[in-house]
Amino acid sequence: MEKHISVSQIKMYLRCPLQYKYRYIDGLIIQPTSSLTLGKSIHSALESNYSQKIESKQDLPSEKMLDLFSERWDKEAQETIFEEDEKAGTIKDEGVKMVTVYHDQISPTIQPKLVEHGFNLNFENVSYTLKGIIDLVDMDGTIIDHKTAKRSMVPEDVESNIQLTCYALAYRSVFGAEEKELRFDVMVKTKVPKLQQISTKRTQDDINRFLKLMGYVSKAIQSGIFYPCEDRQTCSWCGYRGLCKKW
Repeated sequence: MEKHISVSQIKMYLRCPLQYKYRYIDGLIIQPTSSLTLGKSIHSALESNYSQKIESKQDLPSEKMLDLFSERWDKEAQETIFEEDEKAGTIKDEGVKMVTVYHDQISPTIQPKLVEHGFNLNFENVSYTLKGIIDLVDMDGTIIDHKTAKRSMVPEDVESNIQLTCYALAYRSVFGAEEKELRFDVMVKTKVPKLQQISTKRTQDDINRFLKLMGYVSKAIQSGIFYPCEDRQTCSWCGYRGLCKKW
């Protein structure tokens, strides 16, 4: 089987090498939290809209978008772990508001060129490939990634994000041209949903740094270097914390 690495894997290893081992080496899959399920359900509705918009040049009706979100949420919620103070219905209602605001304000401004575009990059003298999926590319060459968040993001979050750096690398490698810009479209889960569009760019030095980071993380994984991060904030929501205590 072809060996590969992804940005999700790199980020997890950097966050906690032992968490990476449980997930990707031992194959232990933890049920998703409500935040993950919310993001996944919203993402699914947006993907459906933009996929058909490539040809139709028109957004789906708002009612259809809410139906798509609700259908995915109802399915995913059955496998989701909710905290004691969480109510699935309340979180679903928040998602409805986020989809509505996004669809009214941002969707009309985007004409997609590519939606959920997969890539698989090979490198000389490297035994693994870099795999991933770019959320959305606008016709003007802007690469867009959708995020849901509990609080507003700041420019520094985008400037240092290796996911966007990876997208820039993939776009340039596959299409032989530089993207116009990289952007996070963020839906912030507040009483009245807040929308953010934060843009950034990447230099070749940024990409070279990412490649170096990817190389070192891959070597560490291949060498079997796995240890707990011992960070209270990260550990508080980690689904593997019970296993980690026995490490």
